[in-house]
Amino acid sequence: MLEAYEDAINDCTKIIQLHPKNHDAYYMRGILRIDFGDIKNGCLDLSKAGELGDLKAYETIKEKCNQKNGDDQ
Repeated sequence: MLEAYEDAINDCTKIIQLHPKNHDAYYMRGILRIDFGDIKNGCLDLSKAGELGDLKAYETIKEKCNQKNGDDQ
């Protein structure tokens, strides 16, 4: 299972290298990284996906990236 995650992340990275404005690849890599435990980089990928026009990325950020603490600072 671990190898499948790593392969999928690598595939997304290759797509991003070939097509740097592909928001779907950033979104998918972000989800995979978060699921794999790399929250920081996963959230950065989701943010990039949002910047590139993937509106669902912002909802996913709210769900998966803004849960570090309960404070509204």
